[in-house]
Amino acid sequence: MALNKTQLSKISNMNAVAGAATTKQLWHYNAGADSVATAVAAGYFNDVRGFLKVGDVIHLIAAANAAFRVLTVTAVPATGNVTVSAAAFS
Repeated sequence: MALNKTQLSKISNMNAVAGAATTKQLWHYNAGADSVATAVAAGYFNDVRGFLKVGDVIHLIAAANAAFRVLTVTAVPATGNVTVSAAAFS
């Protein structure tokens, strides 16, 4: 399936205590019935590229609320695919 823009919510800006040059953002996204694999595939977040920055963190709820992952935005090119990586759980 495709990203549902209405399910992406910005939670906050994450400002470093030491005053980093750039601000990262924290997001929540409910992917509905989409699987984790679908949501982490290159290009899934292309429709919201204008909002995302490299280093942003996305809390992902997927597979009809059966799965949770923490994603980090790894690339937001002007053209081409937005990419994310999923944190491994141990």
